[in-house]
Amino acid sequence: MPQAFTSTATRKGTVWIVECDQHPEVRSQVRLLSWARDEQRREIAARLGVPVATVTVDVRPVLPDDVMEQIARAEELRAQASSANRAAAAERRATARALAAENLSLRDIGTILGVTHQRAHQLLHT
Repeated sequence: MPQAFTSTATRKGTVWIVECDQHPEVRSQVRLLSWARDEQRREIAARLGVPVATVTVDVRPVLPDDVMEQIARAEELRAQASSANRAAAAERRATARALAAENLSLRDIGTILGVTHQRAHQLLHT
């Protein structure tokens, strides 16, 4: 049965010190943060005597508050952009249908929308 753990990664000089929150005695040292999850999985599995495949770890780096705020803001903006892209795609499809209802050719629809006639065809059929 899968077991989930969280670990905290703290930067010390040129390495990350990673400590399991549920088992503080389980510590790892890695050069790159991207290595922390796998290293912690191995260490926790060894400590508990369970297969590595049954252990999942969420590594949370300790970063300055201003950096955490920047990360949160970037994620918020990414979500807004994704939503805006979906809305723009829906509007483009609706526009293609409106132009087709005016009996315009696929080539004319493509020219008006700034896409190829093949893409205009896709917009009409999605």
